[in-house]
Amino acid sequence: MMLMDLHTHSNYSDGKNTPEEMIQTAFELGYEAVAITDHVWRTSAWVPDYAEHLKQLKTQFSGLIRVYSGIEAKVLTLDGDIDADASFRPLVDLVLGSFHRIPKPKGFYSKTKDAHISRTEIVEHWLVSFRRMLDNPLVDIIAHPLSELKGFGIQHSQLPIKELVDLIVVSGKILEINVRYNSVDDQIIQMAAEQGVPILVSSDSHSVIDMVNNSVLVKDLSNRGFQRVDIERYIRNKNIPK
Repeated sequence: MMLMDLHTHSNYSDGKNTPEEMIQTAFELGYEAVAITDHVWRTSAWVPDYAEHLKQLKTQFSGLIRVYSGIEAKVLTLDGDIDADASFRPLVDLVLGSFHRIPKPKGFYSKTKDAHISRTEIVEHWLVSFRRMLDNPLVDIIAHPLSELKGFGIQHSQLPIKELVDLIVVSGKILEINVRYNSVDDQIIQMAAEQGVPILVSSDSHSVIDMVNNSVLVKDLSNRGFQRVDIERYIRNKNIPK
């Protein structure tokens, strides 16, 4: 399998470097593939220009490193909706769905204002939105799946891990090990790997400095024996929602 980093950000969103600089750094680090996956919102009118720019960079770096285009969008609702317009989907290779806040019936939970709220209630609402995000045909990759729960002090023992893994298996989506948020011994990752879920190791880098610093972990975890995703095959075979 290719050595790759498919979760990085450029200055199109909250990254510090241009896509060219991120791709060049990935090449110098010895990666065979890289994806720029900038944060988007439904109102991000720049996405068509961004997608066209990355299309040009695929040609520019052809023969050196495979370049993929992508977006990262946060889960907005208990229905698993993400903050990306459906028109963005055909423009890019990959869509990452991620939790940056946990939805509730009206809005999102706050780590400060909702400190008194039962963790059981928060977990229940996270589970509803996570299950429905898995059913969302716009999403390809489950990015840092448990990171937001950790911010509320919620432990794996409070989650139905086997049920979650079974749902991920059925969904056909790719599970990310994000070196900023996950560790290789996360129970959900271990169980998913044992059931043959394709694993993606990525850095979530927001600068070339991040990418260099994170590359040691990306390379180490990529060699741990997980069934890594065949991204070329995945992109070639997937159905793009209309």
